[in-house]
Amino acid sequence: MQSEEGTEWLMELLTEVQLQQYFMRIRDELNVTRLSHFDYVKNEDLEKIGMGRPGQRRLWEAVKRRRAMCKRKSWMSKLTPWQHYLRSRNLLHFKVV
Repeated sequence: MQSEEGTEWLMELLTEVQLQQYFMRIRDELNVTRLSHFDYVKNEDLEKIGMGRPGQRRLWEAVKRRRAMCKRKSWMSKLTPWQHYLRSRNLLHFKVV
């Protein structure tokens, strides 16, 4: 998620909540190129680029969902390949230590 190709996640996120028209401003004016950069964005920043309050709420909810999804993915990556295989087929119902 660092280069130009790495900002496609941002366009997907904005498209989910019908805010794709803010892509260039969020990327270029607010310098958001990683999900963690939203930690430093405030509602005032979003207002300055022309985003209304309903759009801000939709954006923050989408960011929250994306963070939760990334957290689950990082947890899943810690499984061994065999555990991942079993879990992906709903065959692993208990924690293997």
